Amino acid sequence: MTDAPSSALVVDTDGGVDDAQALLMLLGAGRVPALVTTVFGNVALKAATRNVLATLASGGAGHVPVHPGAARPLLAPRIEARHIHGEDGLGGAPRPQNHAPAREEGAVDALRALLRKAAPASVDLLFLGPLTNLAILLSLDPGVAHAVRRLVIMGGTLEGRGNTTPAAEFNIASDPEAARIVLTSGLPIELVPWEPCRRHVMTGDEIEAVFAGASDTEGRRFSEALALHARRTNASYGAGDVFRFVDPLAAALLLEPAIARRTSRASLDVVLGEGPGRGMVLVDPSGRLGTPEVLLLEEADPARLRALFAASVDPAANG
Repeated sequence: MTDAPSSALVVDTDGGVDDAQALLMLLGAGRVPALVTTVFGNVALKAATRNVLATLASGGAGHVPVHPGAARPLLAPRIEARHIHGEDGLGGAPRPQNHAPAREEGAVDALRALLRKAAPASVDLLFLGPLTNLAILLSLDPGVAHAVRRLVIMGGTLEGRGNTTPAAEFNIASDPEAARIVLTSGLPIELVPWEPCRRHVMTGDEIEAVFAGASDTEGRRFSEALALHARRTNASYGAGDVFRFVDPLAAALLLEPAIARRTSRASLDVVLGEGPGRGMVLVDPSGRLGTPEVLLLEEADPARLRALFAASVDPAANG
């Protein structure tokens, strides 16, 4: 039921727990990225890159090239989220003993080369962290935009209630200048904001049932540790024993556009400057902002989300 993988896929990620879960969801559905680029965010760039290499190895895709990208925002001070993802960014999940090294070619150059060689509308992009790498690329070579078929982004909010500041979601707050460049670029953007990520959950019992039915493999143990860390973190913030679909919700939309039950379209902008509104995504369904409209995911099919998660643990579970 996944979207036919007729186009190449690039994933850009800041290497946290939910980023790893999103990568495993893609692999479980058979959608192996052509390459992965990394960026600062949840943890520093080197740690994010190590985490992605470990995740790909755990998911049996250690051959996928990984290209390190931006280590800092365009202008803003760098922030991290180790209090959410653990000191190592993966909640202490057990890692494969061996994995491939990162490539020497940087993220922007690797993505630029792939897009410049691609046919029009033939590459899908999934961005799960700060948008710095793509903002740099669009500033250097805006012509590469012709190759992008879909750009799915986890970031921003629908209602201006942030998870990092009162107004801003973490990925946008990490580099508001980069976010403005990308979100107003006119690319075919599908945005997965913070609010639906909070609403789409599996209970602890549902998660444990998935792992109880899976074979005891290195990959299963890795995935289970990620899920347990996410559940404990959510509980510590008063959300209860639940697993939230954050980056995996964006991966699910990339895999299955029909998973969207309710969407809207709006013009967007990002608040810059100083003050409590910095990093807030302005959402204007009326179009008065004058920026190109993007699609916003508001609700997804929970049964398909559960199935895609199960397949990330055991690919045979994907019906």
